[in-house]
Amino acid sequence: MTEGTNPNNADKPRARIFNTLALLLLGLTIFIALCYGTIFIAPTVPFNPFQPYVQVLSTVAPTPTVVPTLPPTWTPTPAQTIKPSPTRPSVTPTPSRTPRATRTPLPTDTPTPSVTPTATEDLCKSLVLLGPPPAQRYNQYDVPTLVWKFGRVLGPNEHYDVLLDPPGSGMGSIGWADRSDPKNKDCTTYCELPVAINEIYPGGRFNWTIEIIRTDKNDKVLGVVCPAPPVFFFEH
Repeated sequence: MTEGTNPNNADKPRARIFNTLALLLLGLTIFIALCYGTIFIAPTVPFNPFQPYVQVLSTVAPTPTVVPTLPPTWTPTPAQTIKPSPTRPSVTPTPSRTPRATRTPLPTDTPTPSVTPTATEDLCKSLVLLGPPPAQRYNQYDVPTLVWKFGRVLGPNEHYDVLLDPPGSGMGSIGWADRSDPKNKDCTTYCELPVAINEIYPGGRFNWTIEIIRTDKNDKVLGVVCPAPPVFFFEH
């Protein structure tokens, strides 16, 4: 082979170019590294394309305090002295007349009532029959129960007189309800009294009612405290 066609001779210029490029790249790398290091240490260098932001604090001047201006000096006017007016002489009060003492009337004796007053008319209206309801019908062996009420408790000598009108017999007393059952003294809520009918009265219509009477200590009737209300009736 000839020298001009030697492969080694053709590769030498190419190797020099690569070597030169490698040196340039190495030098450029070192230069960039130095630039970055300098910017990292001193960010404010002129060749830093990204300058740090420096916040400038503005100094706010304090608001001036307004000092009030005083008015010009003035001279006070002297106060006027008011002379007191002469006082009028006080009027001497005239002596008043002393009234004579009146005579106090002597107390009079109040007569004590000897008879206990009866219940008022309005209170007697509270004596009301409650049952059995009118026209109630009972069987032969049933025992009717009379129910009523009154607005206060009976007095010691007062009694509930039970009035019954059996068929064909006429109205008459069959006993005192509070004597048959002492708890019937207080009928403010209600009272009740069973009445035996079977084998005592004939069957039919029975009228009944209640009245309040007053007696003496010997059970003698002295009068009626409250008259009987209108009758109720039942059938047996």
